[in-house]
Amino acid sequence: MAVVRVGERKGRRGTSEGEDGVRTHQRVFYVKTDSDIDHGDAVLDAPGLPQLNEQHPTDFSYIVMGRIPREIAGAKGQWEVDIEYGQRPPSEPPGSQGGQQKLLLRDPQISVGFQNMLVPITGEAVGGEPDSYNPGAGRNASRIGLTNAAGEPFDPPAMRQKSSLIITITRSEATFNNDNALRFIDSVNNAAISIAGFDLGERTAKMMGISTPGIAWETFESVQFFTYPVTYTIHVNVETWDIKLLEHGTYYNDFGDGGKKKAFLTDEGQPRIGLLTEGGDDNGDNPGIFHTVQGFPYKENWGAIDPPLPSTMLPVIAQGGQPGAAAGEGAGAGDAGAQGGAAAGERR
Repeated sequence: MAVVRVGERKGRRGTSEGEDGVRTHQRVFYVKTDSDIDHGDAVLDAPGLPQLNEQHPTDFSYIVMGRIPREIAGAKGQWEVDIEYGQRPPSEPPGSQGGQQKLLLRDPQISVGFQNMLVPITGEAVGGEPDSYNPGAGRNASRIGLTNAAGEPFDPPAMRQKSSLIITITRSEATFNNDNALRFIDSVNNAAISIAGFDLGERTAKMMGISTPGIAWETFESVQFFTYPVTYTIHVNVETWDIKLLEHGTYYNDFGDGGKKKAFLTDEGQPRIGLLTEGGDDNGDNPGIFHTVQGFPYKENWGAIDPPLPSTMLPVIAQGGQPGAAAGEGAGAGDAGAQGGAAAGERR
């Protein structure tokens, strides 16, 4: 026999509840084969048919307790299978508190990479003169605009390549939170936060997105459970996701002449670009000034993500003890502890 089709009769789902509050669920599946001489035992082996002890798709504390195949009268090779769900026996942990919970408590998979992007070149304020870019000192130092020898900004601005961290965290979750996926995408952290061992300042981490490939079925103690592998992709910019705009333009406000708007002109009277003060006046030969603006859609409290994002890359068995040591091992392992590092990071 070969199975041609398997599908659920979705209009035939049912649930009943007794006086004792115990429920049962019923589903009906259609199975079509290419043979008219097989019996129900062959039908029960059809791929895609719920198996005994398999968890109910929405009521996790109920499992398949019975399956009854019935040949459709007058339709050889076509069957309906009644699937009966009952409450899991007390000897077996309910899916929401036992096997599934153990799957949800596994260590997340964390990876760290990087990507390049182009950003405008700025100089450090060193003695009032532009200096070469210094990423170490530049994160918190004041910036001045990079200009040509005549004091005018480059148009288009000079650019440099900048590398930034990409942190991905994948963990098992009971459901995929659609609201979180919409709420946090493109947001930055509104306060300092520690993620995967990185201490990140306010507005330095941007949530590129929260994604999942869909339900993942797994077997735990002979019972099937499903979880959602959910991935959080975070783009880190240690200089913050604010944008620094150089104050410049073709006009300025001449506050020495009542604030009249005047054009920047060359000695020959031709229009040119000039640097501005914070108030929009002619900045003269002074270093250019940056105006900081929000370079992201919005800030969010990432502490609202539940469960919280992991603050370390260490697996649970290595936290507070010797890195790489398996649970129950002592601290004198030497080479064994180092070799255990690879295994400790694997999902259990």
